[in-house]
Amino acid sequence: MLARIPRRRFDSVSSGESRQPPSRLIPAPVYAHVSTYRTPQMEMQIQSPSLKACEVDHAPLLPVFSDHDQIRGRVILDPSCSSSGRLVISVKGSFLYTNKGESSKYNAEQKSHVFLDASTAIVVSPEPPRSAFMDAFAASIRRRPSGSSLGTTYASAERSYSFNFDLPRSCRSAEELPPSCSSFKLDDADPLRQSLPPAHQVQYIVQASWEPAEGLEPSTSLETPIIVQPERDFQSLDCSPVSQDSWLEMPLRADRPIPYRVAITLPSLVTFSRGTSIPFFVVFTTTPRSLSLVKEIASDATISVSLIQKIQIQQTITLPPTPPHTPTSSIDENELPRSAKLLKRVGGRPRRSPSSPTLYTDSSQDIREKPLPRLPMETSLSETNSFHSSMCIGFPKRPRNPCGDTQKHPSLATQHMLPDGLHKSKIPLNSAMLPSIDWVGISVKYYVDVSVLFGQDDLRVRIPVKIT
Repeated sequence: MLARIPRRRFDSVSSGESRQPPSRLIPAPVYAHVSTYRTPQMEMQIQSPSLKACEVDHAPLLPVFSDHDQIRGRVILDPSCSSSGRLVISVKGSFLYTNKGESSKYNAEQKSHVFLDASTAIVVSPEPPRSAFMDAFAASIRRRPSGSSLGTTYASAERSYSFNFDLPRSCRSAEELPPSCSSFKLDDADPLRQSLPPAHQVQYIVQASWEPAEGLEPSTSLETPIIVQPERDFQSLDCSPVSQDSWLEMPLRADRPIPYRVAITLPSLVTFSRGTSIPFFVVFTTTPRSLSLVKEIASDATISVSLIQKIQIQQTITLPPTPPHTPTSSIDENELPRSAKLLKRVGGRPRRSPSSPTLYTDSSQDIREKPLPRLPMETSLSETNSFHSSMCIGFPKRPRNPCGDTQKHPSLATQHMLPDGLHKSKIPLNSAMLPSIDWVGISVKYYVDVSVLFGQDDLRVRIPVKIT
């Protein structure tokens, strides 16, 4: 009797294993929130990981993206639109500003500098005509509709077009995409800033433009603002404790040799949030020690501390078109005799030395591989603002070394190392400030200016700080 051959099941999977689906069947990550914007001609849906209310744009909730997210969504055309045309979807980032000299807050001209412009164009065309066989086959299917076909009857008629944009990233570590923000000029007459437009604003918008092929239908567009903010760590700068033992001391410079030294002390991490303040110390020490000079400086020196903001916008200069090449000689070659043509043709050939063919080839290769020079830039905005200024006469405090548990009084050597005078204060920050920006064409920088005036000597220093 023949042995029974067991059945074989191909592509079998045990109960404890899970098969991975093909990559094309794995759905792309979908954000939790969908914002919908409509016009009579189109509808735009934007997917975002979170939403946020914005007071400037008077919108209830706006989509929020980080610099590592993707701006994705879809545009649905209304059936009343033309069957053929061009759909352009774009993401733009602009820096809006007004000239500092314009005092009118209602009629001030607002200018724009576009630093991000990404777009995609979709050609919309009607469906190709079907053959008689396809029409007959479709008619036979329509006679016996199934349950699944009933739910997809209207989905095939919907003209939906998806879009997906990646935000640009810089090659340099110091460069970050400018976040969405608004800076207001503080006005005592309008504390709520209801009628005062933003002096500076970083704005991102998503725009969809429909351009029909027929000239009878007008073009239409739909745009909405979005919020782009950098992805910070879980522990923000507002809540992270700053070690009081980590400080950065910068000496003030004088124009001539003087018998004393002045320095300002800031936290080593010179990055501050707009909801905090910048603590600082200004100290001085006489060299050599002089009690009379200490008393004069402590009572008569003038200390000035300011927070300076510098904004600079640079745009690429549009060069004029290159003129056509003109001949070097006005004499026509056809007018020359045959002997002159031959001499001109032979003399025009460059001579090549047979002893060094490699040098000529290498130089030509270097010329071909040399990168093109960068286009020239012109400064369209250069503005300097002072956000804080404080002045103090004299050094009101004497530095002291705190006593430890093991000793009641500090040693003489420790006491001798302390400065002779101390001025302690803070620079308050507010949310109406622009953060520090370092991007192509846009520069927003902050500096702490310190000046100590005593007699005819004016000691100064400027320290760059970062505001987030």
